[in-house]
Amino acid sequence: MSLRERVVVSGVASVALTAAAVAGAGHLWGDGTGRWAVEMVAAAGALGLSAAVWNALVLRSFDEQVQLLGDAIRGVPRDEIDRELTPLLTAAAGLRSEHAEALEQSRSAASAAWEVLDTSPFAIAILDGEGRISWANKTFRTMLRLRGEPVGRRPIEVVSHAELHEVTEEAADSGERAERAFTTESQDLVAWASPTSQGQIVLRVEDVTQQREAERARTDFVANVSHELRTPVAATLGYLDLVLADRDRLPADVVPLLETADRNARRLRDLFEDLLRLHRIEVRRRELPLRSHRLHPILVEATGSARDKATMRGQSFELECPEDLTARVNPEALSAMVGNLASNASSYTPEGGHVRVLARREGDRVRIDVIDDGIGIAERHHERIFERFYRVDDARSRKVGGTGLGLAIVKHYALASRCQLGLSSQEGKGSTFTLHLPT
Repeated sequence: MSLRERVVVSGVASVALTAAAVAGAGHLWGDGTGRWAVEMVAAAGALGLSAAVWNALVLRSFDEQVQLLGDAIRGVPRDEIDRELTPLLTAAAGLRSEHAEALEQSRSAASAAWEVLDTSPFAIAILDGEGRISWANKTFRTMLRLRGEPVGRRPIEVVSHAELHEVTEEAADSGERAERAFTTESQDLVAWASPTSQGQIVLRVEDVTQQREAERARTDFVANVSHELRTPVAATLGYLDLVLADRDRLPADVVPLLETADRNARRLRDLFEDLLRLHRIEVRRRELPLRSHRLHPILVEATGSARDKATMRGQSFELECPEDLTARVNPEALSAMVGNLASNASSYTPEGGHVRVLARREGDRVRIDVIDDGIGIAERHHERIFERFYRVDDARSRKVGGTGLGLAIVKHYALASRCQLGLSSQEGKGSTFTLHLPT
């Protein structure tokens, strides 16, 4: 039997195992015989073995494998060993070099990634399957003012904010991403917890204090300006009403001018009222109280103005709501949402069109649809249609009037009253705005 056959039959190692042996075991022997034995193990692996032989050999220690190799080549002349195994040893050496280079690159990339995480402006921590912190970056340790070393402890043991414990528990229980916003004495923070496929939880906390302060400054400015301007606008409307009450005594060419001034003054008043309403919703920064109410009387009152507008525009208007239908709602929020949606539906529906408000129970929830067969909304506008002052068509929006804040108010009321707001629309085919009321 040749040397190559003896080595294969001995079944010593695979490429993966020999690379590890060459890389990690060479220091175990100080004499030439020991180093030569290690090289023999590498050579045997380079020959390639069957899966069955490999499965049997992975249970053997390195020393046992060296012994097996020694038994396989006992009695073989040294010159024959050198002649037949030199190419294999060369290949094994090359494999070891490539392995070492790849390992060094992996270590370098991993080190860079951990450095990025450690210096991130976000507070980041990794929790193990038992909810204990296994790693936390520098920002986590400084931003949250921990009570001692976090590693090995639960968030509630080192952080004085129960929201972090709640968000990690929710993510662990649901298997989905969870979010919590909370405040400290000097910070506005938002925490996210995301489960991983390995059963860990990645916790991330962002300091949004500057953004929130900017938002508060903006909303306060708008509210203050709106409040200050309401007084002169109210005075202007009063004088215009007084003058137009005796329009028969006015010159014919002056009346249209005064009517235009009155119309625009009313638009200014409505704009200021909407801005103040939006400001009040935003500054609450908490959910509105909900109670069980009959929806029919709320919807009748909410759609009264839209019904009158539809009648004036030659449109049909329908409200369908069972009189015994109840849901947990905030009456003010629901009235504002449905009223704005119904008014918009009439504004963007041509003469002879149809507007419907349909309320019904759908499973364990209540759904309200505001449906029209008007001009519709192109899909590219759907994501931004609820932004304040966003207009799909400036020219048409100016023609139909309005402040540009109606849908923004609807969105903020929906968030505050835990409603899900949806839109289904195609250009030229009408629109359906949907409210899913909370259970």
